[in-house]
Amino acid sequence: MRALIQRKSWITWLVIGFVTFYVISTLLTLGFFFESFSRLTLPGVSPVLVVNQYLLAAFLSLFFIRFLFQKTPRMKIVPYLHLPVSRTSLATFFQVSSLATVHNVYPFLFFIPFWMRFVVPDAGLAAASSWMLAVVLLILASHFAILYLRSTLQQHTGLFYVLTLLLVVTAVIDEWLGAGLQRMLSEFLFTDILRGSLLGTAFVASFTALGVVLSTRSLLSGLRPDPPSATREHPWLRLPRTAERLLAADWGAEGQLIRLELLLMWRNRRPRHYLIISLLFSTMYLAFMLGPGNRITGAGMNALIGLFASGGFILNYGQLMFGWDSSYYPALVTRNIAYRTLVKSKLVVLQASCLVLFAISLPLFLLLAPDRMDVHFAFLFYNAGITSVLVMELAARNRQAIDIGRSGGFFNYEGLSSRHWIWFIPTALPPVLFMMAMGNHRQLALGILASVGFVSIMATNLWARYFARGLQARKQRMLTGFRE
Repeated sequence: MRALIQRKSWITWLVIGFVTFYVISTLLTLGFFFESFSRLTLPGVSPVLVVNQYLLAAFLSLFFIRFLFQKTPRMKIVPYLHLPVSRTSLATFFQVSSLATVHNVYPFLFFIPFWMRFVVPDAGLAAASSWMLAVVLLILASHFAILYLRSTLQQHTGLFYVLTLLLVVTAVIDEWLGAGLQRMLSEFLFTDILRGSLLGTAFVASFTALGVVLSTRSLLSGLRPDPPSATREHPWLRLPRTAERLLAADWGAEGQLIRLELLLMWRNRRPRHYLIISLLFSTMYLAFMLGPGNRITGAGMNALIGLFASGGFILNYGQLMFGWDSSYYPALVTRNIAYRTLVKSKLVVLQASCLVLFAISLPLFLLLAPDRMDVHFAFLFYNAGITSVLVMELAARNRQAIDIGRSGGFFNYEGLSSRHWIWFIPTALPPVLFMMAMGNHRQLALGILASVGFVSIMATNLWARYFARGLQARKQRMLTGFRE
């Protein structure tokens, strides 16, 4: 840990400190002055009623954030398995200790001031205490549900994809029909709790208890050795014969590199996971953000929607573009392959992914938000031309090895560092600020962003030469880092 701290630059710590301060101050301000914010979107509606309507949606969002970033206690238990302590006691201890996470602290920065300012004066101390107890139980339920899900999905990866797809379809149908079942259930549950009914609190408490039991059992069953380094290829991973013949055709050096990239992400578990996550999460978030009941307006939000709609693959898979090649990168650079050709093949893959995601998410825009089709079209060019270049700038500096065979499961952040998380800020901030600065001139702003992206696409060869020079200059450092 000391070595890690020493390696971090003061700029990294400054950015982390700024982001932390910004999040804390935003949550506290939102909690104390929520009535001023809710009046802008739902005038005439009680702040408590607004929060009650969206509590389940908020915790569902928190659930997905936990899914990406929260760590499970399994790896902490493994070094203690040789001690004369029962595994049940170890699991219980580390289950309790896992509660000390920012995901369980940050929500209270909003709920405590909101509870003091609005809930207690509106419902009285007794009913307000029951309401806060239900919120605490909901946070705990989200925590233990994630522990159970992550432990289970280590062995049943396909289950995750099925559940996520089911959630996407359910959300789209709910929003398309305009039923708002999620908001109705949330309002009914927490309004009933404020009226003094114990049924709603008992329901949340039973769900929390179920999460504790399931996560503990799953954690105990998962305490076994890691799988071997070699991965077993399943029959469903084999491409159809037509696709195999197409990829085996002679497309030149650049085409063969594209072929290798596609096969790498399809045949190896961790790259394939990033691929499928990009497809599912892009559509899933769009289903929630574009729905008529959850419509979040604003120029900045339009920019974020455009970024994720067609640029999700770039933002996920593209960050580790050269890290995926770390196991055979020394052999790759010693071949008679120009760096420019290597870089261009990867840029083409990132640019093509924008078109694929654009086509996949197009029905969501047509169904839920046809008025935002211009955003979708504009950011297709912006992501392919600008976002791909910004992410490639980060990827070309990767020096951490990735074992895509052994460590290809869920929640493995091997190869990622703090700058990979921070890099999202300079990637997303320019279009967001530009759209906000343009104000009501939305069409002009989108036209400028699309034009800049199109020009950048036309300059792909120039970008390839630029990144090739950087890779050549950092060749020894990358090779040394990949060996370590």
